[in-house]
Amino acid sequence: MNRALLFRLHRYVGLALAPLLLLQAATGMLLLWHRPAARLIDPAGMTSRHRGTAITAGEAVRRSEAALPHARVVRLDWPATRDDTFLARLEAPGRTAYASIDPAGGAVLRRGAISAFPVELALALHHRLLSGRIGMAVVLLDALALLTLAGTGLVHWWPRRAPRLRQLSVRWTVAPRLVLRQLHRTAGVAMSAILAFSASTGVLLVVPELAGGAAPPAVRGAIDAATIDRAVLAARTALPGAPIHDLRVTDSALIVNIDAPEQGSRALHRVLVPLHGGALPTVRRAGDDPAWWPTILPLHSGGTFGNIGRLVLLAGALTLAMLAISGPVMWGQAAAKARSPRRQTA
Repeated sequence: MNRALLFRLHRYVGLALAPLLLLQAATGMLLLWHRPAARLIDPAGMTSRHRGTAITAGEAVRRSEAALPHARVVRLDWPATRDDTFLARLEAPGRTAYASIDPAGGAVLRRGAISAFPVELALALHHRLLSGRIGMAVVLLDALALLTLAGTGLVHWWPRRAPRLRQLSVRWTVAPRLVLRQLHRTAGVAMSAILAFSASTGVLLVVPELAGGAAPPAVRGAIDAATIDRAVLAARTALPGAPIHDLRVTDSALIVNIDAPEQGSRALHRVLVPLHGGALPTVRRAGDDPAWWPTILPLHSGGTFGNIGRLVLLAGALTLAMLAISGPVMWGQAAAKARSPRRQTA
């Protein structure tokens, strides 16, 4: 494929998907620091007030369901730091809701639809565009487009002669539209590896979920707080010492996910505690989990390399946002310039 065809492919793919790329960049930046971002954006709803006696998980579930009648908690995220809250996800026929509960005192700080929780909204947009499997398929298309843009942009720019670094310089004395073109080129080339990394890890996360499918969560019956607390205690007894990450509640069992930092920043041990019948908890350690998302997700979100990794991905997301804006602007400038001689002739 010659350079002219590469340029056309790069331009048309970029123009077609620029809004989605901009959305992915913006939501991705927000999710690099998920919990701190939630507290920063909504301190009243997502930050513990540190007043009152610590409550149990069962009490957090009970208060969430009391605040949102006819909905049942299907997931409860544990406070990761002293300032965090419990975050409950609840399901009711035809709708999903959320509640934030202060672990000190048990006050319900925020409740409502996902729109009341900006960071959870950003996560849902980034993952599936609020549209289930169809949204995930579009996100997959977007990731493949970003891989295409990173590759075609780099190949189209790659100079036939050295020195290559000199050909990435920006001449600030030329016309503004030419400065914009140079900035678009230089930023895209310089960050192409980071953008391709983000896109490829995104593909590896979405494809297995799309291939496997997922049934919508069933709305369970009522389970009292004491039953949930006994199940949590059984899970803690089975794996003592490690902090709980979250728990999932079904009609028949409580699934407790426990952090396994020795296996990776997102690795989890899983304890399944039957709620009825007296059966013993079943433990699946992180090293026995065949899924690859615990390895890929921290790469995609930067957690594998700590704050340095997040800062690198933040630079990539900022670059992607700039490219998604500057590309259509450049196309508009070129189209206006192409029309201007016609106006003069007319």
